[in-house]
Amino acid sequence: MLAERNASKELEQILFLDGKLEKASILESLQNITKRKYTNDLLLDYFLKIKGLQVINMYDPVNFWTRKFLMSPTKLKLNYFEQVKFYETFLNYPEASARIINPASESNTYITSESNGGFFKKKQLA
Repeated sequence: MLAERNASKELEQILFLDGKLEKASILESLQNITKRKYTNDLLLDYFLKIKGLQVINMYDPVNFWTRKFLMSPTKLKLNYFEQVKFYETFLNYPEASARIINPASESNTYITSESNGGFFKKKQLA
C-alpha cells in the first residue's frame, strides 16, 4: 500500500530516534508481550499507528500519506491483556503512585489527590 510505504518511513524517523537498535528493541518487547504470535511487520504496523497517533498532532499540517496511514485500522487486533501491557509499556500511562489518598480528619471524608485537583469522597465499608 502506498500510504503505508510513505508514512512508515516518516514515522520511523520520528519514533525511532536511535535508529535500528531502538526499533529492534521495541519489536523484541512487543514479541514478548504477544508471546511471539505475530510477525514483526504486523507488530510494527500496530506500533506505528498507535504510537504515531499519540505523537503526531493531527491539527498541525501533516503529510497526506501519513494522515491516511494513521487513520486506517491496524492490521493486528491484540487481545485485552496484550493491549493493556502495550499501553503500560509504550504510551504515557498514568502511574498508580499518582493517586494518593490521605485521611482528611476523624470523619468519614477522604481527600483524593488527582492531577486535575483534589476532590472529596465518602469512606464506605464494603
